[in-house]
Amino acid sequence: MNTKTITIDTGRDAGKTFEITEMPVSRLEKWAARALVALMGQAMPPEMAQAARQSGAVALASLGAKGLANALAGLDWEKVEPLYDDLLGQIAVVTDQGVRVPLKAGNIDLHIRDVGTIFRLRYEAVAVNFDFFPDVSVLTSPHLLRGAPSD
Repeated sequence: MNTKTITIDTGRDAGKTFEITEMPVSRLEKWAARALVALMGQAMPPEMAQAARQSGAVALASLGAKGLANALAGLDWEKVEPLYDDLLGQIAVVTDQGVRVPLKAGNIDLHIRDVGTIFRLRYEAVAVNFDFFPDVSVLTSPHLLRGAPSD
């Protein structure tokens, strides 16, 4: 699984290190499906709607990490909070002794003091899961969606 290490360089969390790990594929697909259901009330770009016919994860990847983060930011809090909380399960603070302490709703205030840090970590968690996709147009080509062999 893809892993990214982030060291915060500004604010009250400056110097803290976090490790973000990609979700297992089964969990990622469920998270993506829940995100798509939440986003359905919004206007969905045509390329995303086409990609959604194949896979929720591919549909979200069609937005890219920045587009997905922006789309989630536009949702009502009640819809996005569970998705944001699930992203915490991918993030661990790395102590000075090198011990990884997974973040969760019950301990986040013990490890993070600056709201900007959690925004960045959530964005990076989205990126770890969705920015590694290759050109998603390959994954959503009409040939794949129809099941026909490509040329």
